[in-house]
Amino acid sequence: MFSWGSYQYISISRVGGAAQPQQADVIIVLGAAVWAEGPSPALEARVNHAAHLYKEGFADNLILTGGLGVHPPTEARVMKEVLKDLGVEREALYLEERAKNTLENIKYSKGIMDRQDWESALIVTDFFHIKRALLIAEDLGIEEAHGAPAQNSPLYQNPELRLLYTSREVLAYTSYYFERTWPPISSQITTNQYTL
Repeated sequence: MFSWGSYQYISISRVGGAAQPQQADVIIVLGAAVWAEGPSPALEARVNHAAHLYKEGFADNLILTGGLGVHPPTEARVMKEVLKDLGVEREALYLEERAKNTLENIKYSKGIMDRQDWESALIVTDFFHIKRALLIAEDLGIEEAHGAPAQNSPLYQNPELRLLYTSREVLAYTSYYFERTWPPISSQITTNQYTL
């Protein structure tokens, strides 16, 4: 178990650190916590990175995915308001406000992609999250997915937080890796539900 955990810690760090944005049909921004006063620093970092990628022309549309946490409104709605303030056109934003975890983030986003006939996605999240997000995207049938880590996030910039959250991600990745095969994930997931 120690060997597995050590390997995954290194692998998660390498995958996240090496991820480079690629041209795609849509940018999927995975939600993070909303605080009482607004977006958490991690969520703000993801949104700022997504806005940069959009303005650089990596994709013409964005899916903002994240439901209601401890503080309203939903993660998706908070992201929408920040992106509008950053100059992203309202017409480019697709909201998904039900997801409670990474699997649901990508599941419901895939539904929107299917509706819009989009096949490729650029997934914006924290660096430690990239490996699991890409595995889920592959399992859900997204034909082409690339990671775009928000490296200005405090969860990356702060060494102690990076260690903590990468270690937590080892557990999350391990849980998903083994649970996805029993029962087969294809029997658990449908992707024909979405909200705009």
